[in-house]
Amino acid sequence: MSIDPIALYTILGMTAITYATRAGGFWLMRFVPLSGRVEAWLKSIPGAVIAAVVAPSVINAGWIEAVGLLLAVIAIRVTKQEILAIVIGIGSVALLRQAFPA
Repeated sequence: MSIDPIALYTILGMTAITYATRAGGFWLMRFVPLSGRVEAWLKSIPGAVIAAVVAPSVINAGWIEAVGLLLAVIAIRVTKQEILAIVIGIGSVALLRQAFPA
């Protein structure tokens, strides 16, 4: 088995860039005072990332995924726990796909 050098350099480059952006973010946040507004902004980032990942799938999918998203949104509003909302959304989509196969 041989490794393609271009693929290896690409993976190493992406690793370096990912590390640099994370380390740079931590370095820059040293200079930002953590006011209430900044803390609220930082706490909203995980939800925004999940929405950015899930929204295209829901738009291109059917009603089952839309129901899963709706249940996840309701769960996050009620429980305030992102992990539980993700489990409810994924679980409901899995159950609905089993109940209503395409």
